[in-house]
Amino acid sequence: MQPEDIASRLSELVSLPRAYHRISEMIDDERYGAADIGRVISHDPALTARLLRLVNSAYYRLPRHVDTVPLAINVVGTRALHELVLATAVASAFSRIDTRLVDMADFWHHSIYCGLMARLLSRELDVGEAEQAFIAGLLHDLGKLALYHELPDETEDILETFAETDTPLHAVEREQLGFDHADVGGALLKAWDLPAVYREAVGCHHRPGESRLYRDEACLVHAANALSKPVEPGHKVRREAVSEPELDPAAAERIRLDAGQVESLRVEADLQSIEVYATLFGR
Repeated sequence: MQPEDIASRLSELVSLPRAYHRISEMIDDERYGAADIGRVISHDPALTARLLRLVNSAYYRLPRHVDTVPLAINVVGTRALHELVLATAVASAFSRIDTRLVDMADFWHHSIYCGLMARLLSRELDVGEAEQAFIAGLLHDLGKLALYHELPDETEDILETFAETDTPLHAVEREQLGFDHADVGGALLKAWDLPAVYREAVGCHHRPGESRLYRDEACLVHAANALSKPVEPGHKVRREAVSEPELDPAAAERIRLDAGQVESLRVEADLQSIEVYATLFGR
């Protein structure tokens, strides 16, 4: 089975809500304004609630409370709100997926932390676009869930090998499958017809030097993932602690940080991740 086959099978089970695709169309059509987009979102009460909680969270630190979607659009902008709709839609879509191979709460905490770290890196270093960096970081490990769900026995063997060595998980996957979870994640986002920036950033986040059109975004996610290692992705295997991985040369050229910057960004990501997790996955 190839990454595209795995993505196709999972995309039949997990799909994004119609509201996301409709909003995508409306944003590119000048006939529609904030009120029109707000009405589409309001047809999904759960999406509306999560979206407003996120806009009012530490993620934005707005000086005033935002209580309607049109106001949220006016405050944070149409494009930024579109990215937040995608975040909430993905969280909702995967809420029904479960697997014996990973703790889902830990998985999403790691994913959110990585997304926040990518966003913070983007702003700190003026690299890429911050909201896109957050989404790419949030989505970076979706290929793992696809593998765990569609190839549970094979990936259980992979995790056992991973636990017994100091080889990175994606390298073990490539040795045993011929591809890795980044390849599957990129294929899944393509099956969902998501923008190329996300497909490439996710698909190349372990090999950012292979990114052709969106290398900044791929490097941001690569670096953010490395800095997110203290927040484990919830594998149900035990492994001896290993040092933080070195950055790929392509990312090291773009993502230059001193120890003080790293510590400051981690403190900020720690503070935001708890609230964003509760917003996306709370009731």
